[in-house]
Parts: sequence; structure tokens; C-alpha cells
Amino acid sequence: MRVVILGAEGQLGSEFREFLQVGGDCYAFSRRELDVTDGEKVVAVLADIRPEVILNCAAYTGVDRAEKEQEWCYRVNTLGARNAAHASYRVGAKIVYFSTDYVFDGQKTTPYTEFDVPHPLSTYGCSKLWGEHYTRSCNPNHLILRTSWLYGKRGHNFIKTILRLVKEKRALRVVDDQRGAPTWTRDLVRQTLLLLEKDRVGLYHCADLGETTWFRLAQAVCVGLGFEVEVTPITTEEYGAPARRPGYSVLENYCLGMERLNLMRPWQDALREFLRENQEALRCG
Repeated sequence: MRVVILGAEGQLGSEFREFLQVGGDCYAFSRRELDVTDGEKVVAVLADIRPEVILNCAAYTGVDRAEKEQEWCYRVNTLGARNAAHASYRVGAKIVYFSTDYVFDGQKTTPYTEFDVPHPLSTYGCSKLWGEHYTRSCNPNHLILRTSWLYGKRGHNFIKTILRLVKEKRALRVVDDQRGAPTWTRDLVRQTLLLLEKDRVGLYHCADLGETTWFRLAQAVCVGLGFEVEVTPITTEEYGAPARRPGYSVLENYCLGMERLNLMRPWQDALREFLRENQEALRCG
């Protein structure tokens, strides 16, 4: 299977790159090498490679910053998705677009399925939802995978932010009234590859199982790495972030479950393995 990874230096793209071992039939492009906002170049490069699958991991993920950089956020997450999907259609490839739990408004108190109606609260959430729309409309041979609270050993994520604050000996005050499902990039990669192997199309929720709060996640990270630090729970209002976030954005992998394809595991198990494998780098990095 000839695969192209867009956004290959990001948190998710780098995980795919490691799994697929770039070379041979896997081509990985960083933003510097192939910017998804440059539609003409994307079409030209993909026409030359003629891939079977395009993994669009390119994303603007600065949720708060997006409220001031709306145009750039939409350029990457929405128009970039359109460019990648259009180019994939031109070369006869499947396009995979990775979306987010932030397409929902958090008004539910039970996990969101693929059949719930999205209603994003932030620029970031809106940009990803429109990215879904463009991906769907530009190429019927698509996979749209919504995930949540993603973390991995590369890129920026909540876990790395917590560890940076611990090392700076700063007090940890962490939001405790937002609930979601932390998801390891490795688990998402494995699930994606299974769906590609089965030649599935359409929308799937792909999040690790269970739910927690940012506060409880911070506690679990500190305990898992042996850091003795006090973590204080606060409210979303006290934190005062520029972007609105859903209070409840837990995803249920409903379609994966119906098709008996769900590889995702409890978030606690994934986090323990992640911390164990990367303990030295996380403690010293």
C-alpha cells in the first residue's frame, strides 16, 4: 500500500511515520516540505507519487490561539482538508482526516456517538467540523476519524505541559469540570491501520475508553512518573481560557463497536504503557 503522510513532523504524523517506517511505499511530508494550504502544490506532488492512501495529519491545534488567528486556523484545518481531499480524489486515493471531540458543545451527559449532531463552541472546533465537510464532499472514498485529548511522545500536548510546569516548580492548578477521554497516538494509529486494512469508509469515533478530567489526568501523570507535587482542582471559569471548551466531550466508539473493530483500550492502560516506555525522556526532557 502506497501511503502519503501530510504533517509528518506533528504529534500524530510522526507516530504514523514511525509505524510505517518511511521509505519504499511510504512518503512523509512535513509542513515545510508540503504545505496543505498550497492546493496546487499538493495536487502536483500527489499526482507524481500516485498514492493509494493519504493520511492528512496536518493540523492547527492551538485551541486558544485560534481565537486570535482565525484565518490561519481555517486555512490549515478547513481549506487544507479541502486541498488534500481534492488531490486524493484526483489520484484515486483514500483520504483520512483526523477530527476532534471539540466539534461537540458538551451539553450531553453521556458519550457522543457518530450520530449526534455537532455544535462546536470554538474557532478550532468549527474549523475541524468544516474540514470534515470538505473531506466528505471532495472525496467519497474517505475516512473521518474523531479522537480526543490526544497525546504522544512528540509534539505539544497536555502531558508535556504538566511536566514542564512540574519541572519549573510551579503550582499545578488544573481544570476539573471538563470531562473527556485521553487517547494515545499509538492506539489511534493502530486503529486507523485496521480500518484501512478493512477498506472502511465514513465517520468513526476513535478514542481510548473511559473518561476523566484534566485534573485527574494530571494527577495520574504525576503519580505515574513519581513526582510528588500538589495538584489543585479549579473550574473552567477560574482558568479563564480564551476559547470555549465543551464541559463533556467523551466519545463513544459506537460504529467501531457495531462492526466489532474496536481496538481502543481503557485510557488508564494506555497511559501506564506510555509513561513506562517514555519515563526517562519525560522526566529529563
